[in-house]
Amino acid sequence: MTLGNLLEHVAPFDIDAALLADVAAQAGSVDADAAADRRGVLAGLARAGLLDPGLPGSTGTYLDQTRVLAALASRCMSTAFSAWAHRMTLEYIGAHSAGKHRSELDALTSLDAVGSTAMAGTFRAATGQEELTVRITEAADGTLVANGFIPWASNLYDNAIIVTGMLHDGVRRIVVIEARRRGVGIEPTPQLMALDASRSGSIRLVDVPVDAGDFIDVEFMEFVRAVRPVFLAMQSSFCLGLAAGSLDSIRELQGVAKSLQGNLDDHRSRWSQLCGRNQALATWLTDRQGTVPVDPVRVRLEAGRLAVSATQLELAICGGRSYEATSATSRRVREALFLPVQSPTEAQLQWELQQSR
Repeated sequence: MTLGNLLEHVAPFDIDAALLADVAAQAGSVDADAAADRRGVLAGLARAGLLDPGLPGSTGTYLDQTRVLAALASRCMSTAFSAWAHRMTLEYIGAHSAGKHRSELDALTSLDAVGSTAMAGTFRAATGQEELTVRITEAADGTLVANGFIPWASNLYDNAIIVTGMLHDGVRRIVVIEARRRGVGIEPTPQLMALDASRSGSIRLVDVPVDAGDFIDVEFMEFVRAVRPVFLAMQSSFCLGLAAGSLDSIRELQGVAKSLQGNLDDHRSRWSQLCGRNQALATWLTDRQGTVPVDPVRVRLEAGRLAVSATQLELAICGGRSYEATSATSRRVREALFLPVQSPTEAQLQWELQQSR
């Protein structure tokens, strides 16, 4: 399976070639500019119907959505990452709390707001690694307030809608808040090696007002079991897209690079197999009939590792000019280095697999 085959199966959508070309053309400048604003690109993707496949009312499927994210990541990981964070926020609200949070869903759909998935700690709590770091308590006047610290979230624009887990009277809850709400402080990270345009950083909450209308009324573990396979399938798709970008950049091997032909063939074979497994998972997500066909955790672990390995192979084959900081190869290598530390980290994924034996 080639990258071209992957794009051919984005049906029922045709990803506009001009849109993808524009994403690719901007990738270098986006990588060099931490202040790059991806909201315009997200709005264009939304208008094209590329950010809601799989959601209730959409004509597309989860499989379509994974292919869209893979196609974006093959051109620009920052764009794919922002699209993923926004799409997952739509998933949390659109698939599980649309009636109660209609105004937030409408704002996200129209891109009047950008989605920020601050769920790393939530998933760690669900797997027993740690407790939630944000707690809801009752203030002196009887109102509810949230206090705590979220170490990492992305798409932290001033109009972000944030979904995260909080602890209330010993009960874990999923909560929707706005970045503009009183007491929400956004702390940008220092310069990253790549993906600065993802607007990632920390969130500090100090006496943030919360009420019952902010809760997603689904039991915590039921919610996690529903959304985490989607979360991992979408992450795997942008890992595979990044790997495809590297493997697609390698043309006919010449000279001493021919010695790496077997390595290149092995990467392409692994890429094809992982694409098939992630596509099987995405297809299952639409109706969830029967048992899940693959382990989402294992697919995500292997897809991340493949992306890192593929970018390193591209660097080895393409030679010295690829070591230039402004080269597309250098950018992909730096983007891939984020995958082992992105939550769930490679260590966390490996730990989960060990616990399930």
